[in-house]
Amino acid sequence: MLLYVLLSSILLFSLILPVSVAEANVGLTIETGAVYQRKSPDAVTAGEEFEVSVTFAAPADRFHAIGLIDVAPAGWDVSVDVFWTDPQAMVAHTPEPEMAAYIWAGPYAAGIEFTAVYKIEVPVDAEPGTYTFTGSVKYYIEPHPAPSYEEAITGAFQVDVVDAPAAATARIVGVTTEVDGAILPGVVVLLYQAGEEIASVVSDENGNYEFVFSELGAYDVVASKERFRAETQSISVTEPTTYNVDFAGDYGLIPDAPSKSYVLACMNLWKSEEQSFQLSTSRLLELISAWKYP
Repeated sequence: MLLYVLLSSILLFSLILPVSVAEANVGLTIETGAVYQRKSPDAVTAGEEFEVSVTFAAPADRFHAIGLIDVAPAGWDVSVDVFWTDPQAMVAHTPEPEMAAYIWAGPYAAGIEFTAVYKIEVPVDAEPGTYTFTGSVKYYIEPHPAPSYEEAITGAFQVDVVDAPAAATARIVGVTTEVDGAILPGVVVLLYQAGEEIASVVSDENGNYEFVFSELGAYDVVASKERFRAETQSISVTEPTTYNVDFAGDYGLIPDAPSKSYVLACMNLWKSEEQSFQLSTSRLLELISAWKYP
């Protein structure tokens, strides 16, 4: 019965008065000297869970019980537990989904510090903006016939809901050409991580392609086109920046059945002193093999 009366009285007398944000985050003082302070993150994101801690001190020896109520914005779920309090509360309750209520049975000596924590889950559809919490701590004198309180501290504080920070992105860009240096559009470029295909694009009319992603790690980039031999390059992505992976020069695509004139043109590139087009001997041998054994 005492528990029921105490809880009912807290709900009945929970007159919640707003104060400025500056006051709320610094602490509130009543005439008897008790301080009521909340701590919470300044900013959270939709779907996030966070904690609010409340600290206050008993203002005198003679209080029979202490009741704490905090109210989150409508639609925000609150979790409470007596084990999240010190000294341990007698009751942890959520009269409404967005309400945290704790009750301590006294007496307690003046100056004893109380702490309580409750957890908040922000709705996944919460819009960015500033949201207000309200609450009160009340000190009850007599349990019968109905508790009354001599002193109460009320206050409000605010939490900003902000957009989740965008994940830092890495980019792999490049151009697709034939082994002779000619731009090769329409190449299917696949991105693999740990042997699993995670993305694919087709190079445009200028042979350009691009991948944008956020996870760092080792990747394989594979370029393929009908009537050409596929080429693979590996790359280690260690930071969110742009990496260039060109399928050109020694990584240019070799036709499945190159003509003799095509091979001769590539031999000239092999002998060329212009580094941007020079082919290695091993690459030229691959081309000759494709010509002789299509």
